[in-house]
Amino acid sequence: MSSWAGDVVVVIDPRTRDRSCEVALTAGARVLEHPFASSAAQSNWGLEQCRHDWVFVLDADERVEPALARAIVATASAPRHAAYAVRRLNYVLGRPLRFGSWGRDRIVRLVDRRAARFEERAVHGAIRAPSVGRLGGRLHHHTLRELEPYLRRLVEYARRGAEDVLASGGRGSVAGAVAHAEWRFVREYFLRLGFLDGWRGLLVAILAAHGSFLKWALVAEATRKGPHP
Repeated sequence: MSSWAGDVVVVIDPRTRDRSCEVALTAGARVLEHPFASSAAQSNWGLEQCRHDWVFVLDADERVEPALARAIVATASAPRHAAYAVRRLNYVLGRPLRFGSWGRDRIVRLVDRRAARFEERAVHGAIRAPSVGRLGGRLHHHTLRELEPYLRRLVEYARRGAEDVLASGGRGSVAGAVAHAEWRFVREYFLRLGFLDGWRGLLVAILAAHGSFLKWALVAEATRKGPHP
């Protein structure tokens, strides 16, 4: 267990079938099971189970570096905002990205559970808080360790994203799906300098374009079919 978190680590397990619960219990964490409905619902339920006001939300593929741990402790003892964002360093096949959207990633993770809640989004919940500050240090995110599992997640993200678009009354076409994918690649690889990350930057730009195409192709398919009777 991380010394900076003391004895207040709470693990919310979505009823996994591996050794996750066993490993967490052995490390001294308090483990609670809760069926997964969405990222926001899971996070909000987890916040309600915590005994302290300030909570740092951490995914299983993320690691807190020492500088961030010190910033969390210092900020929680004298907060000026209801939530805090941290810079996230995203790793692709063993190396961190410095450019593209993943290279400029900043995400809210330290929250006062009395004042902040996660809002429902298609993929990841967004925080709703009266004010948001920034933490020093970085959160290391090992998001793409192997290609095949990530591709499966990409399809699921595309499906959820399409559902969000349709729920808000959006419509689409195949031509629009192609245009969205082209724009996403240009933005990631050229405008946000993804090419400076070498072949990993190219890979991420292609995956981003692919995910965008899938999402809008699903919207186009639903648009063509029209509302169900």
